[in-house]
Amino acid sequence: MKIRIDGGVVVGWSGTGHEIIPDGSVLIENDTIRSVGKDKSQAVDKVIDASGKIVSPGFVNLHVHSQLNVGDYLLADVTRKDYLTANWFVFGAPLKEKITPPPAPAVAIGRKYALFSALKNGATTVLDPGGGPGALDEYVAIVGQQGGRVFFSPPYRSSDIFTDAQGRLYYEDREDKGRPGLERAVAFIKQYHGAHNGRIQGILNPAQAETCEPALLKETAAAAKELDVPIHLHAGGNAREFLHILNTYRKPVVEYLAGTGILGPRTTLGHMAITGGHSRIDYPRGDELKLIAESGATVGHCPHKCAKMAFAMESFDQYLAAGVRIGLGTDTYPLDIIAEMRYASLISRLVDRDASGARPADCFNAATIGGADALGRKDLGRLAAGAKADVVIINLRTTRYGPWRDPINALVEYGSGADVETVIVDGEIVIDNGRSTRIDEDELFAQANAGAQRAWDGWVTRDWNGRSTEDIVPPAFPTRR
Repeated sequence: MKIRIDGGVVVGWSGTGHEIIPDGSVLIENDTIRSVGKDKSQAVDKVIDASGKIVSPGFVNLHVHSQLNVGDYLLADVTRKDYLTANWFVFGAPLKEKITPPPAPAVAIGRKYALFSALKNGATTVLDPGGGPGALDEYVAIVGQQGGRVFFSPPYRSSDIFTDAQGRLYYEDREDKGRPGLERAVAFIKQYHGAHNGRIQGILNPAQAETCEPALLKETAAAAKELDVPIHLHAGGNAREFLHILNTYRKPVVEYLAGTGILGPRTTLGHMAITGGHSRIDYPRGDELKLIAESGATVGHCPHKCAKMAFAMESFDQYLAAGVRIGLGTDTYPLDIIAEMRYASLISRLVDRDASGARPADCFNAATIGGADALGRKDLGRLAAGAKADVVIINLRTTRYGPWRDPINALVEYGSGADVETVIVDGEIVIDNGRSTRIDEDELFAQANAGAQRAWDGWVTRDWNGRSTEDIVPPAFPTRR
């Protein structure tokens, strides 16, 4: 199958960086890009007219939990002040006695909806650090149905986080220290890595830095090297984690991780916004950024999620200046990787009080080559001959953009995943004119909505203090009855 994309503003690859090709053309043959430039003479099976649109490399979203947005609406818990920027504990640290495994259909819908949402918003590749527990063969089947590229294996940890009957948060060690979880992840990768023509890719996901003992992280690094796969680890995501590691190991998070050998060129640190020297932490910044930079690890920055919890990375530009590699992730709904570029830029400018900071080029790089390089995939995140045919076409002819002079500046300042018209993965058109070519979107949304309503309506039976969803997050306005 040969496809030619003509007439758009093509974001090509020069060999060292992105470059703009007005009225450009991209030639795709099967799953590979054959040429990027101006030539429109090649005979093909299909021509896509991209006039007035950006033809972009597929975006890489480094943080997509494959679950519904039930918990996202509970982050703004108005009843508690002691989460220390770890507001996800409201649903991620339950009363131990109230834990019940989610029903298989609910897990499946969460997986389907999240992965599809990220794809439709322009992420041709996502890193999934874990969603609801469920059958792994079913997960692989869902990826095959939807057509995106996903890096995944089931997460694991040495200890769990719970809330007691008085609302106190605590850590509890697992007797098995997380080793069966690591073994399960390794088995998954050995069985499924490369499935669906490479759409499933393995990655090891030790869960959170403070819930993984040093030995488990060392074993993870060794397993990743043997399997030749990347690593993702939640780290530097909240003040509670920072203080727990500081009190336990007498060193800040990055120094703790460096000592385990987990840091490396194919390691992504999800968040890594809380370090020494952060305004929310009464602890000096030492060599944390230097250690990350020297290791070659990537920070998977999720600015929208941090903002929901009322803090920020300090700052995007400071990390880049220190030589730290940065990719972007969403972590929280709407899983809009394009809007995430704007959050990264604007929040950094606010933190630094510098209106000229966090330039659109750097944010666009983070959403493309930053994520691709973190995963060790030089064939992703760029439009160049020989690269994977992962392409996103974004419509700029809307009143929200208005007249524009530079396409990348316009995209970062005004863009949204809603502007994505076409998504191509491995040369296959999986989103065409804003709609999936593979699944029934309306049916999926109806199933997701019904599942979310059931979860919210039943929250009172799960919560540590018997609170309803309305108790935790009061409605914006009263409802007329």
